[in-house]
Amino acid sequence: MYWVITIVLMFHGTDVTLEREYKLKQFNDDWTCHKFIYENKSTLLEQHLEEFGEGLRSWELFCESRYAEEV
Repeated sequence: MYWVITIVLMFHGTDVTLEREYKLKQFNDDWTCHKFIYENKSTLLEQHLEEFGEGLRSWELFCESRYAEEV
């Protein structure tokens, strides 16, 4: 099992949400993942703020577990 960061984006004037996965880093445990979010929140959000600007209403950052594929 490993952990990844998922960001959920919410927008003004719509019920639509977008879910994206941060693919540049994976984590061995939940604590390390949350620590990375805490220390890099603005970096993780920067691209989305540039892309969606004023239309972005809110966001949430999550650590989610994944299972590695067996070979």
